[in-house]
Amino acid sequence: MPLTSKQMLSIIRNGLARTPHPKKIIVVGAGMAGLVTASLLKEAGHEVVILEATQRVGGRIYTLREPFVDDLYLDVGAMRIPSHHELVIEYIKKFGLEINAFVNTTPNDIIFANGVKTTRKNYQQHPDILRYPVAPHEKGKTAGQLLLAAIQPVIDYIQQDPLKHWQQVIRQFDRYSMETFLRYNPVGASLSSGAVELCKVLLGLEGFPNLSFPAILRELLPLLTPNMLFYEIKGGNDHLPQAFMSQLKDNIFLNQQMIKISQEPHQVTIHSIHTQSQRPLQTTGDLVILTIPFTMLKFVEIEPRHSFSHNKRKAIRELHYVPSTKIGLQFRHRFWEGEGLKGGSLATDLPIRFAYYPSHLIGSTGSGIVLASYTWEDDTLSWDNIPEPDRIRNALDNLATVHGEQIYDDFLVGASHSWSQYRYTGGAAFSMFKPNQETDLYPSIYTPEGRVYFAGEHTSTHPAWIEGAVQSGIRVANDVNYLL
Repeated sequence: MPLTSKQMLSIIRNGLARTPHPKKIIVVGAGMAGLVTASLLKEAGHEVVILEATQRVGGRIYTLREPFVDDLYLDVGAMRIPSHHELVIEYIKKFGLEINAFVNTTPNDIIFANGVKTTRKNYQQHPDILRYPVAPHEKGKTAGQLLLAAIQPVIDYIQQDPLKHWQQVIRQFDRYSMETFLRYNPVGASLSSGAVELCKVLLGLEGFPNLSFPAILRELLPLLTPNMLFYEIKGGNDHLPQAFMSQLKDNIFLNQQMIKISQEPHQVTIHSIHTQSQRPLQTTGDLVILTIPFTMLKFVEIEPRHSFSHNKRKAIRELHYVPSTKIGLQFRHRFWEGEGLKGGSLATDLPIRFAYYPSHLIGSTGSGIVLASYTWEDDTLSWDNIPEPDRIRNALDNLATVHGEQIYDDFLVGASHSWSQYRYTGGAAFSMFKPNQETDLYPSIYTPEGRVYFAGEHTSTHPAWIEGAVQSGIRVANDVNYLL
């Protein structure tokens, strides 16, 4: 029986029951799933060893501090925490971390599309200002209104009984991509080609249209919820994984890249190499918990081969991951605040696609960092194929198109991070299903294979969020703790 949210919150607060059968457990990956799993199991009395391929903890929570100056930073991985993600919030409280509001949207948000610059407030009052070729009956409606008109019957159905009806929505609509659903709506009004284009540009769907309708819907719901609050951790979101270090620092081995898993009847061995010295290491335990993306698990030898089922191997090969690239630009003066932008975002059809203005230090003097480009899936490919200096120059040029050439005088330094080119995620920023994958693959993603267990955002009901990683870590720790 799956753990309820209430039970998971209790486990964060009180831990798991002390085990009468302590085991040696190897956790592969020191992202949030691995840290949560290891922390709970160590508290419960197990011997825990954590193998991490990089030189840091946190996984896809990654706060970039260099080459920026003035002690400023940019979260190039997970950057916002929805207020209803109660497991993450509970860990933040447990560690006594401070949070700021992450200002996701404001009425002053800039929209720059089809060569038209306007504000979110003005666009909502005059939706046709952007001149998209929508059908006559779609005129006078915003992208959000058009999208909601198409998907509202599904949302209403889910809200009647979320646990039960989500599963029925998956069974019924998993075969649809988002774009196919919007164009050939099986439950409501279909959208014209122009309306679909408008939604893709303004709502961030342009990189995603060929992915699964339920998967995209799951991502959109928090962002479409009126008055949804978001948070960020003061000083950078990497303070959350770092908070586990006082308990786990003696259990973590950094720079250890797994290359082979050997299962035997009564034990399992992880073969790894030190990423710098290339020195091999063998770590043997009773159980292994893998928290790394399947994109990296593809390259790991499994011995014997049949110790992983056919369906698990299929899931490892086929599960879709979304690449993402972020580009941060630091400016001497916070010119955007002079334009009334205090947090919030820019949506544009320029290559940068989405920008976010910092929510911390609002009203302060001195420099600031704009997340000048946040792209994903198809939209990120053009950025990943150019070198770092060209990324920074092009992002600055795009931002100047919106804000004016005077911003060149304030520019200090820029940096980018491409998850598709990051060595230890294999192109993965987060997992997201293609059509039919949730139906075909999900039951095999999280199930154990002999002495090998699985955690990570891709194994959860909240993929792509920190909440999913935490949820999966609690689930697998609970499962393992009560094994005889």
